[in-house]
Amino acid sequence: MVGMSRTPGLLKDRSPPPIREDEPSLSAPVPAALNHPPPLRLLGSGKAYQPELLALMARVELLADLAGREPEMLAPHLKAYAADPGCVIFREGEPGHSMCLLVSGRIRTYKESDLEHRAEVATESRGRSLGEMALIDGEPRSATCIATEPSVLLQLSREDFQRLGAERPALALKLLVRITKLMSRRLRLTSGRLVDYLDA
Repeated sequence: MVGMSRTPGLLKDRSPPPIREDEPSLSAPVPAALNHPPPLRLLGSGKAYQPELLALMARVELLADLAGREPEMLAPHLKAYAADPGCVIFREGEPGHSMCLLVSGRIRTYKESDLEHRAEVATESRGRSLGEMALIDGEPRSATCIATEPSVLLQLSREDFQRLGAERPALALKLLVRITKLMSRRLRLTSGRLVDYLDA
């Protein structure tokens, strides 16, 4: 990814922010940072960074209860990134080629309404996942995700997920089932909010 630089050791002495669920607003102005957003910064990947990756993985809801050697099997397929406030993680309409797991920080999701305005639809905090549909269908991003405070993310690309499926099919299937359940839960939540909105 263009514009990424390596920044080792960023996570030391950094305590995660408290988890808070924010209510999405009906509309929000376009963040000024979208004009010149700071880039994602690569923290590390591969065997040399595996101890740090394992520590980060333990803080993510989707991966928290991996058993035995499963974390060690998955870690080589992940990359760790840092995002400063205003960093665009995903942009609506761009090709979807990866999902991200939010280790710390806060990410807001915006839906395009027109060229001048966006509607804020969700806020994700520590432990949550973003863009998981890209691992399933590879379709363009359905929303824009922007960091609102210093954040750390783990990235799993569609290519790495497919490689994991070839090397560790049982583990890949386990992740796929969890991702599917997560997507189903979010769809039910969205449907419930839509019903409440229509009834209001």
